Amino acid sequence: MSKNILIVAGEPSGDIRAGELIAELKNIQPDLSFWGIGGDTMSRHGMELVEHVRNLSIIGLWEAVRSIFKIHAQYKNITTNIIKRKPDLAILIDYPGFNLRLASFLKKNNIPVVYYIIPQVWAWGGNRIESIKRFTDKALVLFDFEEKLLREHGVDCDFVGHPLVDSIPDFATNHESRITNHESTVALLPGSRKNEIVSLFPVMLEAARKLSAKKQNVRFVLARTSALDPSLYDNILSECSDIDIISIKDDIFSVLRKSDFAMVTSGTATLETALAEVPMVIVYRGSFITNLAFHLFVKIPFIGLVNIIAGKEIAPELLQKDATADKLYCTVYEIMEDKNKLEKIRAELRSVKRVLGEKGASRRAAEKVSQFIAGL
Repeated sequence: MSKNILIVAGEPSGDIRAGELIAELKNIQPDLSFWGIGGDTMSRHGMELVEHVRNLSIIGLWEAVRSIFKIHAQYKNITTNIIKRKPDLAILIDYPGFNLRLASFLKKNNIPVVYYIIPQVWAWGGNRIESIKRFTDKALVLFDFEEKLLREHGVDCDFVGHPLVDSIPDFATNHESRITNHESTVALLPGSRKNEIVSLFPVMLEAARKLSAKKQNVRFVLARTSALDPSLYDNILSECSDIDIISIKDDIFSVLRKSDFAMVTSGTATLETALAEVPMVIVYRGSFITNLAFHLFVKIPFIGLVNIIAGKEIAPELLQKDATADKLYCTVYEIMEDKNKLEKIRAELRSVKRVLGEKGASRRAAEKVSQFIAGL
């Protein structure tokens, strides 16, 4: 009998991962039907959207507080649909502020929950681990240290590896020839959310202008996402017509294939850049309240995933008041001019790649979900 599966992903990266999971699940059980919250990728794989991810993608504590009424309306919409449609299983993808609350609701209504891509429990401490233990039936994790941590707390979980390993082409040790005869190419990865673009893209562009003035034969490649209005990028770029920049949409690995170095907004892009073995500087700037919460509650010394996994600073982090064009330019220039440092960073990035597991993560996750469904 066909199973009715709810999937909730509240961010663009979650939409991609969930779309990959749906595709693999359909290969195993073609009769499954999917509905819930997601984006264009999930929709392309046949999931019925009751809410689009663009309406939920919020980062930072203060930003969430400002959007509380909108988030509440979306939560009410999905819970109303759950009562009406009675899914056989719920698969929650990351997005902890929303999904952990939803997991509690699902538990009260006797709907089994698989949590795929768990919240960063190793950063925020034990409360979220306890919530996962109480409200979910199975966790599928991307890092082997997450499996060990959750099992120590009695959570039923399995390490499946990171889906990004499947996404990256085999180009890391053999980058494409330069687009033209330029000596160096720098990737600009300003993030996938509107507030990230507004806050950090101008900083990257001003750093790029300073780098162009100091270093001959350098050009820049911008990673855009079609999930955002093109005018958001164009209005900022219009102030920088003197910089040699090309844009590539929805294909970060094409951007990285052409690049020797990268300026990266903290997030999944740091792992993508690590997989491409491209040295980087990580930047991030949030609201005052978000920054305060980070310092009060986060229990790790880094914000960049590549540094968290390595347990040390491979990529310099310029955060909050340090996320300025001057500091970004100086840090990038210093590293790019030191060939020994560049090669050391690439070697450390290769070590990070090995931690992310073998290819086939989405397939392994789908197999675990299918086994769980069989036991319902």
